[in-house]
Amino acid sequence: MGDNTGTVANCYATGSVTGSERVGGLVGFVSGGAISNSYAAVSVNGDDRAGGLTGGLAEASRDNVTDSFWDTETSGMPRSHGGIGKSTAEMMDIATFRAAGWSIIAVAPGEKNPAYTWNIVDEQTYPFLSWQPTT
Repeated sequence: MGDNTGTVANCYATGSVTGSERVGGLVGFVSGGAISNSYAAVSVNGDDRAGGLTGGLAEASRDNVTDSFWDTETSGMPRSHGGIGKSTAEMMDIATFRAAGWSIIAVAPGEKNPAYTWNIVDEQTYPFLSWQPTT
């Protein structure tokens, strides 16, 4: 996603992203929108203003990134213009997300619990949305 002017909630990104300016694992630039209960586990490569979760953040949006994280190890980014950086182990720990108030529950591999927005195989996977197909 490039420039965010709307609401991003309960979403995530995996994979890799490469760009030249305002490159973020989830959003390139937050210019007036908001991000909540989301994360990025993305390899981020950028020349200018790159970040683990967002590549840039307008002053007006400074307080609009809440309860969101990025994997500092996967991204290779020690910083972001919003969100909280966590290690891969912390990103696979349900405690990280419970502490942020996410609707999340631990499930067994291959299972899901649709009563919660997010599911996680604690200490084995990143969180995934309960409506997603299991692998």
